[in-house]
This record gives sequence, structure tokens and C-alpha cells, in this order.
Amino acid sequence: MQDWYTRAVRLRFQVFTGTPYAHVSPMEWWIDPDALRGIARSRGYVEIAPMFQGCLSFRFAPQHVPPIPVFDGPDRPDKDRERWLLNHLSGADRVWISLKHANLSARRVAEVAESEGLRVAADFTDPSDRVLLLSRDPSPPRLPLPAPTGLRFRYAWLNSIAPVSVLVLLGAAAAIAGMPSDHEAPIVSLLFMAAFAGAIPAAFTTSLFPRTTRVGWLAREFDGSPHVQFAMRSYQVPADLVVQIAAYHGYELYGRSATQAGGLSLNFYKRA
Repeated sequence: MQDWYTRAVRLRFQVFTGTPYAHVSPMEWWIDPDALRGIARSRGYVEIAPMFQGCLSFRFAPQHVPPIPVFDGPDRPDKDRERWLLNHLSGADRVWISLKHANLSARRVAEVAESEGLRVAADFTDPSDRVLLLSRDPSPPRLPLPAPTGLRFRYAWLNSIAPVSVLVLLGAAAAIAGMPSDHEAPIVSLLFMAAFAGAIPAAFTTSLFPRTTRVGWLAREFDGSPHVQFAMRSYQVPADLVVQIAAYHGYELYGRSATQAGGLSLNFYKRA
């Protein structure tokens, strides 16, 4: 049985998708009717008379539902940020952009991208950020994605590689300290200082990069593998945006897990 969070996310992004009508059984989904009504309303649906026994029925009517705030950046000229965006787009065929990081509106980003021959291929949003996929070919991917061949580097591994590097520094310091020499003290001190200074940040290496970079790395996780799992702390992108990016690549959330060491992880499977 999936937990409440997973069921709620699936309802938001797999049932209330903008279709004219939606019919949901609270008993089948193991979700409280009032919570179900709230989820439907958040997606622009209003409740209507039940059309099937045991189900709640809803009609898509966003004009009758108070709009949920959608994140957007400042819609004004900003030469510095537009120059940053141009540098980021230069020579690229496909780029993910976080508006929160870009500090530009979706309209400004689209205009700058168009000047470089890129168009908005996908647009995902939640109240805290908005993510655009800019591409020279804006057509959606052909699903299901083919399975990857060979080993592919995952940027989430950086959070494991960096702590190992710290351990190597500590080992080197310990080895040098055991050598009979008059010059090992400064070297050992420097190695120990470097190791201890990097011990805590090393476990969160990916979080040191800007969100635009992390969103691009996150999207690479959905590479056609049958199952995808990663810790939320690896990319620090809001869960609602993660689920939308996953759906764009043909993946559905089927569960989550948590450990004391790794924190919350989301689990996805590829739709057939």
C-alpha cells in the first residue's frame, strides 16, 4: 500500500490533469473525501453530482476556482541576468532553467532563448519555482524512453565521492604522520585541516551548485532505466517539480522511503 503522500501526488498529476471530468473513489484511493476535494480544487476542479456509485465526480473549471499562485521571476529588462542566460544557452541544444535561479520571468527567458534558436519545450511550476526546458526541438520525447546502454555517471554520486576523498586525505595524513621525518608535521596538519574542513560539506556536494545546474542533473536521472530512485537532498528540488519532470520523461512515482543517513528518497518506475 502506497503512503498518503504518494497517493496524493498521483492524484494531482495523474488524475486531475486538466481532462474535462475526473471520477475518484475515496475508498479505492484510501484518502479522506475532504482531502480529495482539496486536491481537486488545487488542480482547478469543482465537485459535481456523483456520476458513478462510490465515486466523487469533478469537472475541470479553473475559471471558478481561485488561482494558485504560480512562480515567475521579475518581468523587466536585466542586462546582467540576460547576459548570464545567453552564456548559459550559447551552443546548447537543450537546457533546463530555474526561474528562481535565473531571476527572470518566463517571458524574458523565452525571448532570450528564441534569439538563440531555442524554444520552450516544457514548463513545470509550483509556488516556489518554475522550471523551463529550452530546446531546439520542442517536440516531446518519444515514450517510453529506450533503456540506457552501459554505465552512466549520476551526479548524485558526487555526494558519496566527496566524502571518500575526505577519508583518503585522512588516510594520507595518518600514513605521513607515521613516517620518521622532520618535515611531516606541516604536511600532516594541512591534510587534517583540509579533511575536517571538507567533511560536512562533502556529503552535500551537489547542493553547492546553482539550482539550474541541479535541475539539469535531476532530469538526467530519468534516462530510460526501468526504475529510478534518488535522495531528495541530492538535488534539493521541490518534490512537485520532481514529479512533473519525471512524468515528462514517462515515469510515475510509486513510493518513497527514508533513512536516517540518506533522508527522504523518491522511487519512480517507467511507464510501459
